[in-house]
Amino acid sequence: MAYNEGDAIPLAAFRDEVLQLHEAITDEESRIGLMRIFNLVCDLVAVHLEETGGDLHAFAAHRQSQIWMFLRAESLLDGVLDRSRLRDVTGREVQAGRMTPDDPLRLYALGDDSAFAEFLEAPSAQPTRH
Repeated sequence: MAYNEGDAIPLAAFRDEVLQLHEAITDEESRIGLMRIFNLVCDLVAVHLEETGGDLHAFAAHRQSQIWMFLRAESLLDGVLDRSRLRDVTGREVQAGRMTPDDPLRLYALGDDSAFAEFLEAPSAQPTRH
């Protein structure tokens, strides 16, 4: 069973709600608290997937992309990504232990324009049987 199959785990709806709240609140402490709630729910989903043989790897990748989305949203200035704000936000996350220093978003914030290169590369062609 994939992590997003069925109605048992409405992660997309939960994520959308968290994103709306994330946009509505403006203080850092509330945003951090909201992210703690998001991570708690994701931890519960991960346990469920482990117990049911779900696709934990796909869920982990999706979870990471959602976290990046929240941090990116926090770093917008007039709708444009502000790299110095992103540097501060990712620095806070690294200092708190919620992000590793070599996380691609952190590296990008520090000026590494190739930090996401591995995500942008086209997958290698798989041989097909004829």
